[in-house]
Amino acid sequence: MSEYDLLQFHAFCLTGTGSRLDQYAAALSRRVRQGDVVLDIGTGSGLLALLACRAGASRVYAVEASDAIRYGELLAARAGLADRIRFIHTPSSQLVLSERVDVVVADIHDTFGLQSGGVATLVDARARFLKPSGALIPQAIQLMVAPVDAAELYAKEIDVWSRKVQDVDLSPLRTFAVNQLHPARLPRESLLAQPARLATIDLVHVDRLHAGGSVDVKADRDGTMHGVCGSFVTTLTEGVAMGNVPGECGTTNFAQAFFPLSSPVDVSRGDLISIGVDSYDGHVMRWRIAIAHPGDAAYARFDHSSLGVTSLSAATLRKHASDYRPALTSRGSMERALLDRFDGTSPARQLETWLRERYGELLPSNQEAAAFLRSTIERCG
Repeated sequence: MSEYDLLQFHAFCLTGTGSRLDQYAAALSRRVRQGDVVLDIGTGSGLLALLACRAGASRVYAVEASDAIRYGELLAARAGLADRIRFIHTPSSQLVLSERVDVVVADIHDTFGLQSGGVATLVDARARFLKPSGALIPQAIQLMVAPVDAAELYAKEIDVWSRKVQDVDLSPLRTFAVNQLHPARLPRESLLAQPARLATIDLVHVDRLHAGGSVDVKADRDGTMHGVCGSFVTTLTEGVAMGNVPGECGTTNFAQAFFPLSSPVDVSRGDLISIGVDSYDGHVMRWRIAIAHPGDAAYARFDHSSLGVTSLSAATLRKHASDYRPALTSRGSMERALLDRFDGTSPARQLETWLRERYGELLPSNQEAAAFLRSTIERCG
């Protein structure tokens, strides 16, 4: 993400998400007691860390993997709270603390619940950092679904791949579009049925990364079903909730998730629509749809999965197997040789020259040699 994009994203999070921050402030004021120690995961601009201090925290560990951590440091200094907030520039999975905390807070939401990897992040933080009597914010997330009539969105995101451009047929790429989630702002009137709860992720107790379920809804009206609207309702703490259900987005203003169908289907009022969605911590999604007239067998069925269009090759997938036996590649051997020269005495310009001279075939340009060295230094130097 460029510096501009990073700044614009946080501008949206700070000023364009409804009463979301009010909800977090209310949750923190209820759960943080005077003198508590708080861990803020994915702190970004640091605002939740500042709110935790305002609620009474004596110390906040504010963890952020991106360069947005600089924003948090600046805002904390301006607020006079730099002495109570310790900013740590690392993924939370690499974090080591010398104490357990009273509250873990995170705002890592996405269109359909938590961001990819979000459940694993909170499960890890709960296990390694939270006191047995501590509080987790958020506590639970309800995943909501509803069939949706969205012709304009479908034309933009899906049917665009049925066209020809410069007499080149784009249709081979359409399968990629119909097997992935699309962020969308769907109005309440586009829904063909009332949003229904698909599943609830109890973050206080969950110990597995799979989430999902199935639900049956009845069409409230005639229309054309183009896909499913996915949204969420999060319980931050008792009595404090936020969500992005169409028509009820005042607490977040987040977009919803659009799960497309491979082809639109006309539905009639009273038709039974079965919706099943499974997610592995947001990394891979599968959605299955069946539509039937009352008392009849299904007249339309769909089965979509983001796994089918993943960029992972078969060779890459094999490397995830527990019986895979890794051996160093030529590039791996080059990195090991470079690391052996990280002895604190050789300047970067000398290491770059050494790389070009010894590994010219693997690093055919000066630019590639410099990039390889920078990447290795950032990770290991």
